[in-house]
Amino acid sequence: MSKKLILDLPLTAVMRKEIALTLQQVMKIHTVGSFLGAWRSPKTQKTIEQIFDTPQQAHHAAATCAAWLGLSAPPVRGPVDAWWKDDEPAMLSA
Repeated sequence: MSKKLILDLPLTAVMRKEIALTLQQVMKIHTVGSFLGAWRSPKTQKTIEQIFDTPQQAHHAAATCAAWLGLSAPPVRGPVDAWWKDDEPAMLSA
């Protein structure tokens, strides 16, 4: 997968739905690339931190997305609750 394709991934493909949709609706951030671009601003970073369950989750998400591009980011201390899509509970059909 090329780096360009990673930047174009929709947030809904990699983040829990409630986080991705809030970033899209409140901040107009729709892709991994726009998420990383917004993360670079300290003011925007604070707003993004408030959308995640914890600031550590937001830092972990930014570090993970940056790592997909081969960029280094400082590690996040301690355990981080899941922010990524695969940890969403499965919906049971009745």
